[in-house]
Amino acid sequence: NSGGPLVNLYGQVVGINSSKIVTEGYEGMGFAIPVSRAHPIINELLSGGYIKGRTRLGITCREVTKTISAASGLPRGLQISTIDPESGFAGTQAQEGDVITAIEGETVESLREVSNLLLRYAPGDRIKVTLYRPGNNFSGGQELEIEIVLLEDKGETQK
Repeated sequence: NSGGPLVNLYGQVVGINSSKIVTEGYEGMGFAIPVSRAHPIINELLSGGYIKGRTRLGITCREVTKTISAASGLPRGLQISTIDPESGFAGTQAQEGDVITAIEGETVESLREVSNLLLRYAPGDRIKVTLYRPGNNFSGGQELEIEIVLLEDKGETQK
């Protein structure tokens, strides 16, 4: 099933179950992360409590989905709900309510896309973020570009 160890006949952990496809008509297909790939991550978590080198933006946000965009007139992206004081967004023109529409010129419409883009960078890197600032009643907005410094994710996002 999903989650937990995958063991061989001798009780040795050979992987970590991660997901399972379930459908009618057959039992399903399970997937696992090989223990050789999981072991370094497990050791780093045990020794330091987090995975070094991962980045975070230091904001909370919500996705502006296709449905929300159609109803509100906002572009798709991530709408900033709060900006942490230590965030790279703090002290810039960014405001709560702005929508992140691109990072380094690449359009983003979902949290997954932003997360995947951030894998290219390290803590301390400077990146350009394109924001859309809604006007009154969500019309007549403006686009602006800011530069932020990425924070290191030490597990704060999981609290």
